[in-house]
Amino acid sequence: MAMLYPELAVMLTRLREVLNNIIEERRKNVVEELEKVEWTLLPESKPSYGYSVAAVDSSFVLIESRVFPIYVIQGISQVYVFDRDKIVAKAANRFYDAGVMEFEKKGPVRRSDLKKALTMYAYFLELKSMQSILKSYSADVALFDGSFLSFMLTRKDIAKAVKLRSIEGEVKLEDVVNDKLDLIEKLVESFVTAFIAKSSFVNFYKLGYADFQLFELAKIHGVKPHNEPGYSKPVDVSITSDLLKFLGLKATAIRGFLVTYTRFGKGSQVFQLSVPYVEKKPDITILVSCLRAFSPAGYPLPLETVHRLSKLSKKALKGFFSKIGVPTLSGREILEIS
Repeated sequence: MAMLYPELAVMLTRLREVLNNIIEERRKNVVEELEKVEWTLLPESKPSYGYSVAAVDSSFVLIESRVFPIYVIQGISQVYVFDRDKIVAKAANRFYDAGVMEFEKKGPVRRSDLKKALTMYAYFLELKSMQSILKSYSADVALFDGSFLSFMLTRKDIAKAVKLRSIEGEVKLEDVVNDKLDLIEKLVESFVTAFIAKSSFVNFYKLGYADFQLFELAKIHGVKPHNEPGYSKPVDVSITSDLLKFLGLKATAIRGFLVTYTRFGKGSQVFQLSVPYVEKKPDITILVSCLRAFSPAGYPLPLETVHRLSKLSKKALKGFFSKIGVPTLSGREILEIS
């Protein structure tokens, strides 16, 4: 295992001190900026009897074989309810796929393009699974891991450049991106559809700090009430022609989305909550209160569980492929040249 140089370890210790000094120097400015954002405190959390949450997540691994890049995807959606004082899974829908990736265009293809193509496909499978489970088991909230904009983002250039040859047949990404939008629109029309992101560099409040940075500094400095369980005043973002262009779309039935930042537990991390709408805007107070009841440890248990159940290990996959005789790159090929 590679080790840090002793000299670098000393420098990193000094870096920690520099960061702490900068944070302390900006405390006054942080407080002033936070005063510009209204923060609504949440009452004590109680089991949300009668409410249900459907959550979905997936995981994919891209493995470079000696012939073609191989992709493997698996995921799961589940509906969660309260059974007395316990959060339990009521139903589940598992999905998975595997195949190889090919390129429609000549010349080099960046690995990042392959990951972007797989991301679009994974989002499509998550939406499809969510739609499937909600046909049999209704839920008050359809919950996704990530931001609404990331699910809406469409890279048609990548969809044209990359082809997925699934075990079940060819996957046309150009069809996938169109179907993905259709699935999102239908979900938003029928259910309160919420997206939770753990990080972002956006600045919806147009203050001196990125939104996440500002609320994280609130926790570090213990600035009340922003370090308490609650949520920030929602920002109503309209789907404008400029935003559609950024997303790679021509049109959508979704008119806008509400963005708020919420802290489910005292001193816990803050999360971005984006909630799209077609006509009627969702009640953020009810939504956040419901999600907090399903977040005993400061993060929605439904999302935490589906994330854990869908997680793929690249190391385990490569070991499995080795056992069944699939040729993969080990990273040591250059050492094998005599």
